[in-house]
Amino acid sequence: MENLLISPPAPASSVPATASGAASRPAGWWAARPRWWPRPADHTPVPWWVHLVLMLVLLSIDDMLYYAIRITPKSPVRLDKVWFVRNAVLDALTAAMFYWNWAGLFPRTLALGRVRGYLAGVLGSAVGFTLLRLATSNLVYHLMQGFDPDLREKFWELFAGLLLAGVATMLASSGVRITLDYLRGQRTRHELERQHLLTELAMLKTQINPHFLFNTLNNIYSLTSRKSDRAPEAVLRLAESMRYLLYDSSADTVPLSQELAHLRSFLDLQRLRLPEAEAATAIVLHVDGPVAPEAFPIAPLLLLPLVENAFKHGDLAARPEAIRIEIELPDAATLHVTVHNYVVARDAALPAQPGGLGLHNLRRRLQLLYPGRHALTVRTLPGEYAVTLELGNEVMGE
Repeated sequence: MENLLISPPAPASSVPATASGAASRPAGWWAARPRWWPRPADHTPVPWWVHLVLMLVLLSIDDMLYYAIRITPKSPVRLDKVWFVRNAVLDALTAAMFYWNWAGLFPRTLALGRVRGYLAGVLGSAVGFTLLRLATSNLVYHLMQGFDPDLREKFWELFAGLLLAGVATMLASSGVRITLDYLRGQRTRHELERQHLLTELAMLKTQINPHFLFNTLNNIYSLTSRKSDRAPEAVLRLAESMRYLLYDSSADTVPLSQELAHLRSFLDLQRLRLPEAEAATAIVLHVDGPVAPEAFPIAPLLLLPLVENAFKHGDLAARPEAIRIEIELPDAATLHVTVHNYVVARDAALPAQPGGLGLHNLRRRLQLLYPGRHALTVRTLPGEYAVTLELGNEVMGE
């Protein structure tokens, strides 16, 4: 007799869904959500000041009605206990309309781009709340004073007035929500832009360190290949520069005197590549006047790409000066930096050397850190290359 293999019954989860998709829904009648009533776009709580403003508006309207009834001669409305109770009930229902639109209707319709559903919801809610307000007002009057003759005679007038008031209440609720969502979106966009700029600045700054280290290690390699006695001093200078890069450059700004100290250390490191008798005159740093310790805060490592570019593309064999750097502070709010260097004549048969990363990063950092407060000019003169940077604490004119 053949062995019959009987498969176990399939688990409930493997039962195929029906055409209606009911099997894929979680159990419970509350899990079924109709298409016309989706999940809310958000759950924005009502700020405390919105509660306060709504209460003040309702009380102000009641006060104006009270004053209008008092000054109207032979007014058919009596200012008795019934009037105050009915007004309190109507105010409560008006507040309920406001909060219903805030937490229920708006986030499920207009916040999701469903304009027609929102308009239909406003109209339907206004009609429903108007009928509820009329019925509640009549019930209060009936419990406290008996039959209300005005409700039957002036039903449509009261209905139209309360309907318009209800629509205005819900539109006001939506207006406050839209304004708050817009302001919140603006703050979010500004914060995202700020974070993006900070990230970009951090990336640009991290590109400076390898760029500087790459050029400096090439110089040290040149000294060691010639077995120069200056190689240990070059390593010491590099250590000083790296200390500045690691610890001091993390701040948003540093005093100009501190940036100049790092620049002088970098120039001393470059002078080790030249004969001792010519180093001081071939690479010149001229600062016009003394610089106070806390004068002109500047973004760290902002001047280094200018000087690095001069050494990369300049001719250090040029005499009497191969590179000249001029720094001037015309006033407390302006800084001028000019870097001159002789350009190496390139053989047309040789490919151009890759470069430009330092100046490219510098331009981008200036755009982010000094928008409208900088001017970077590059001039190519016969046999000379000059870069001028002007920084200001105020927006510069065109």
